[in-house]
Amino acid sequence: MTPRKFTATYFLASLALIGTGAASAQTEDAEDGDSLIEEVIVTGVTQGTRKFDATFSINTISEEDMQIIGAHGTAELLSNIPGFTGEGGTAGESHNNVLVRGLPQAGGYRYVPNLIDGLPVYEEPEAPFMNNDVFIKNDLMTTSVEAVKGGPGAILYSNALGAAVNYITRTGTQDFEGGYKLELGDWGHVRNDFYLSGPINENLTYAVGGFYRVAEGRRDPGYTGNSGGQFRGNVLYTSDDGSTEVKVQAHVIDDKTNFYQSIPFSVPNTRAPGTPGNPFEIDPGEVGNLGVDFGDGTPTSTQTSFYELYGPDGGQLTLDISDGINPEFNIFTVEFLKEFGDEWRLESKVRSTSGSNGFNALFNDPPFETSRLVTDQFNRIQGLGGAVGAAYASATEVRAYFTDTVSGTDLSTAVEAPSVLANNVPVFGHVDATNFTGDFRLGKLFSLGNTEHDITFGAYTSHYTYDVSSVFARAFADISDDARLVDLYAVDGAEQQVGPSITDNGVLEPAIFGLGADSTMRTNAFYIHDHITLLDGRLALDVGVRWQDLEVDRNTTNSFDPGNSSNDFTPADVVVGSTDDTLADNFVNVPDGAPQFASEDYDDLGWSIGANYVFNDNLSVYGTVSDSFRLPGFEDFIFGGPATNPSTGEVARGDQVEDITQVEGGVRFGTDDLDLSVALFYIDFAAKENLGPSLDDLGASGQGGIPCTTVPAPADCPKIRDSFRRELSNQGIEVEAVYQPGWSEGLTLQGSVTWQDPKLGQDNSIRSGIEEIDTNGDTVNDTRQYIVSTAQDRRPRRQSEWVMNFRPSYRIGDSLNLYGQFFYYSERFAEDGDANVTVYPEYTQLNVGALYSLNEALDLQLHVTNINDAESFTEGGTIGSNNAFADGTYIAAARPLLGRAIKFSVYYRF
Repeated sequence: MTPRKFTATYFLASLALIGTGAASAQTEDAEDGDSLIEEVIVTGVTQGTRKFDATFSINTISEEDMQIIGAHGTAELLSNIPGFTGEGGTAGESHNNVLVRGLPQAGGYRYVPNLIDGLPVYEEPEAPFMNNDVFIKNDLMTTSVEAVKGGPGAILYSNALGAAVNYITRTGTQDFEGGYKLELGDWGHVRNDFYLSGPINENLTYAVGGFYRVAEGRRDPGYTGNSGGQFRGNVLYTSDDGSTEVKVQAHVIDDKTNFYQSIPFSVPNTRAPGTPGNPFEIDPGEVGNLGVDFGDGTPTSTQTSFYELYGPDGGQLTLDISDGINPEFNIFTVEFLKEFGDEWRLESKVRSTSGSNGFNALFNDPPFETSRLVTDQFNRIQGLGGAVGAAYASATEVRAYFTDTVSGTDLSTAVEAPSVLANNVPVFGHVDATNFTGDFRLGKLFSLGNTEHDITFGAYTSHYTYDVSSVFARAFADISDDARLVDLYAVDGAEQQVGPSITDNGVLEPAIFGLGADSTMRTNAFYIHDHITLLDGRLALDVGVRWQDLEVDRNTTNSFDPGNSSNDFTPADVVVGSTDDTLADNFVNVPDGAPQFASEDYDDLGWSIGANYVFNDNLSVYGTVSDSFRLPGFEDFIFGGPATNPSTGEVARGDQVEDITQVEGGVRFGTDDLDLSVALFYIDFAAKENLGPSLDDLGASGQGGIPCTTVPAPADCPKIRDSFRRELSNQGIEVEAVYQPGWSEGLTLQGSVTWQDPKLGQDNSIRSGIEEIDTNGDTVNDTRQYIVSTAQDRRPRRQSEWVMNFRPSYRIGDSLNLYGQFFYYSERFAEDGDANVTVYPEYTQLNVGALYSLNEALDLQLHVTNINDAESFTEGGTIGSNNAFADGTYIAAARPLLGRAIKFSVYYRF
């Protein structure tokens, strides 16, 4: 094996190999059998490198793989990478959660930044109301996906504590080519994809492409939920001698997709809520459907999609949930590559991103029994004073009616709501964001004794802004696949309206809590990476170090929650207390207090050492040790204010930098009929400082000097929040293989198995609240105390111990390829606290399809997802006695798997 010599031509050849796809060689040239050995990667390395020679864990998804997998979004595609959990893409095409190697997170892509051609589109991978996947929309311009876990990934890329995923974009060559794909789905889905690429002249090539799609959605809300797409293109200049390259790219996103959230359900009360030692395991056969189909239903409808709310500035705003997740971004990139004499090279990439993302969604809390809800509201209005309280003097009860049946104040003809109501949480979010990113590398090839070095000196900078406005509200509707709004009214004995309506167009609280904030961030990094080869190229070493800092200037202008003061926003032309009035605008939570300005600085240092030894043409082994970090994100320095730890009384923000130590070793083996990769890993992780709920300070006194530990609690107890840091250790094994037996021509067996054992450390945190206890044995609770939780040795929420992905296929002749996929996830915990420990059931999802090639230019494909209608939940609430119907039946809300879906496509190449 000879040392790598960098040339621009070699760089292009690397991209071309990726663009054609190693999996194509596996299916079309099975006798070659060396796809794993010869596949070239560009992620986690400073030059194109054979996957077989990598000193770290690297997984790839080729263009042909993407065609066969038929994923409905980024998260579903990434589920095919060992160690990744994409939760089935149950939120829809975007704004899903991707977890990696057991790391505990609330959701999003916190530890898995997405890159396009080696640069992030937006620096922060976990931005509230703007998940990282709103920028990632794979189409025919995407030629492959590469994922690096640990090792040099965290040296070369920002925020890559768990992994980094790189999407490789098609680049033009001197050969003209193109493709058009029409895709039809049984959820009203029509999608058009295309690309064109080729030469402009001997030095210039181009590639352009994109997609446009419309659909009602996998869960049909009654309107077109998905519409839009993207367009992107690039022009590449290569000098006559191949030493200089300049690539300019433009990428425009204007898209809209449904966002699916939890669906309410019931479970029989046949046993007590779960404990750490005896969890409550949900049996799919016992789950009660309250009116919305788990496979393709949604609580969102034409009626439940429009709300008048109050924003963080106190002004009215209209929430239109049919706008869904709505990214609109312009992205421009310039790449420069220059090879100088004496083996020096310079590479730079700069990217500018600007635009906005809309987040319009309907969340669901556990449902209400109508009888209990109206009783609670009747008791509420009995306690009101002033003109509003007097207006309810003749009321005898509160009743619930379908909004579209109410006309005037005579409610005797209106249709009453059913016995169970959806407890909806309409959410409005809007983010304006910009980002300028630059990555600059100076490299040198040289020999030192018997070693060959490829050393890279890197500098990285990213300046980005984040301006967010959000509000959460409370509203009611029935629970059905075509939900209708429900309003509450106080009535007299003749069923005539008395006083103001309690809700307005279904809305009880038009602003529960929300946020208005803007931040400007600047992060800079310097790194060194040295790739060393010795022993005639059989032994490769990677040594790297990265230092990075983050400067934050933030302005939290309008943060509000239920602890803020309520305001009366009754319009001037409405008489307070009249039947034209509504309580919905009489008690509106609005921001309280002066804006909070802050400037903060963070920094850390990480390193990585890895080695790969090639025994022969079929076998190599590798090992990597790394210590890396993740600097804080928006949820850390915007949403988390100062905290007080009740056990110490200390007020502090705590350490917001997260650290991880990873040790990994593996083996890669390839023959004519078998490619095998085995990776063993160990993780020691320390998360950022977390904040618990806002609770009464039990060390203080309330109104009248009464201690806040007193039962019942005195009024005006000061509030505090606990601060705690979570730790995790994990060990596991990831096995990935492709087998093409010589005894059965056309048969390919491929897939992966992941086993992991993540365990949380002791945190002694106050995460659930305050309880009342009896201290003197008289059976009367007399003292309030904090409920101290521990997650010691608990598996993080929503993480499976076993994940299996088996993808068999059988090619008949040169034309027909029959394929399937068996996805297995073992059981998962809904949450990782001590109370109401709930386990979501294991499941196996089956996908099948057929790909028929009429000729070299035309493919027909039929793909069926979840053909067995597997049932389980991917995220949601727990089962507990605090959420139950009057008869004791447990109720909850969770996000279920998407049901069976069928799509057909025609793909023409030229």
